[in-house]
Amino acid sequence: MKNTLFTISIALLTICCSCKGDNEAGVDTDGTMNGVFSVSDSTQVKFSRGNLQYQPSSSTWRFAETQYDVIGSDNENISATYTGWIDLFGWGTSGWNSGAVSYMAYDTSAAYANYCPGGDTSANLTGNFANADWGMYNAIENGGKTPGQWRTLTKSEWKYLLTNRKGAGDKFGLAKVNNVDGLVILPDSWTQPDGVDFTAGHDNGFKTNRYSAAKWSKMQAAGAVFLPAAGYRERVSVFTKFTNYTECGFYWSSTHISNINCNILFFGKETVNPTNFAKRHFGLAVRLVKDI
Repeated sequence: MKNTLFTISIALLTICCSCKGDNEAGVDTDGTMNGVFSVSDSTQVKFSRGNLQYQPSSSTWRFAETQYDVIGSDNENISATYTGWIDLFGWGTSGWNSGAVSYMAYDTSAAYANYCPGGDTSANLTGNFANADWGMYNAIENGGKTPGQWRTLTKSEWKYLLTNRKGAGDKFGLAKVNNVDGLVILPDSWTQPDGVDFTAGHDNGFKTNRYSAAKWSKMQAAGAVFLPAAGYRERVSVFTKFTNYTECGFYWSSTHISNINCNILFFGKETVNPTNFAKRHFGLAVRLVKDI
């Protein structure tokens, strides 16, 4: 009897440890990171555990398992029946049929006019067109599995986060995590973990903040967010092309700029710019947040 109970106890312990392993340090069970970030004078958010990913063949949405995961050149395989995963999307391609010509995550039209929700060139991914936001419309497998829990930051919120919140200039820096270039953003309340360093800014490019997976785990547990340089996708002639700017990141906002362009967060080895822009039909990365 004692041996049986011991065996059951070990089995339960193994199951619990396995479940806990799916929940990385600093990641809540609903897919949110534990750091709190101010994006306006009255709004705070938590970031998702990783960049948004989509499997066209099963219409499944998920977050990347780690913050430094990127799909890369496999984004060129994009199609309605593709069984792999993609993580670069045209603007507003949540799958909600707003009346835009291109609204599916696997759409690759090279016509920027096709990516206007409702055909409205002045529409943002908010208000009447909020469902064009990937996080508002979709249930995300490892992000709560319920629509309406997540959203994309606006232009003004990206700007506030990186330039206007208290101590903003000291709370972001270019970095290399597990050999992937990207941008580290620190939460409002930050205590530097023992055994790791952080240098704010972009003056030294990706040369200063270098983290192994183990060291990054400490940063993440303390609330740090990492946006990997995921490259971008575009339609060139009849081909879908992935451009691997390994030192550059392109992240959508929910704000339009013109009938052609929408606002993005851009970073590279010499700059971090939350008010840049890209053409609507480009496939860029999406990092969702949850209001708290």
